[in-house]
Amino acid sequence: MHKASWRKFVFAGVLGGISGVLALTPLGLIPVPNLSTYATTMHIPAIIGGIIGGPVTGALVGCILAFFTMHLFLGNLVACFLPRIFIGVVAYFLWKALGKSNLGVVAGSLGGTITNTVGVLGLMVWMKYFTWEQVLPIFLLNGILELVISGIVVLPIVRVILKVVRID
Repeated sequence: MHKASWRKFVFAGVLGGISGVLALTPLGLIPVPNLSTYATTMHIPAIIGGIIGGPVTGALVGCILAFFTMHLFLGNLVACFLPRIFIGVVAYFLWKALGKSNLGVVAGSLGGTITNTVGVLGLMVWMKYFTWEQVLPIFLLNGILELVISGIVVLPIVRVILKVVRID
């Protein structure tokens, strides 16, 4: 395996570990008054992984996140895994499309967050675990809160990591 590939693999493992901590402790959960009972920040490492390490790294971090959150999905592994795998992939391609700029980082963070929220809730409705009436308040409250947090938090983290860590 090439040295850069090992770095990306290790980087994915570190971010996956952070996802695990966020998923299994209250650190990744923000209490909200709706059916979900919380908004999340645990998708942010997958976004960072995708932007810095590329789509495969982002997908791997998202997959690790999905493993740590399986207990939250009432047995619906499709809604657990599929959107989570694409969080970092979407973030990477938005970042790349906008010239790998700061605007691209913010767009990637927002796109990754939307992928997570719409993907998870949309699949849960499509597979008849919930109704649109049940998830609409989650989309509105959680979705907006998660977008704001991601939009604020991801850019400075990515900038610091890019200055300190050499991935490729």
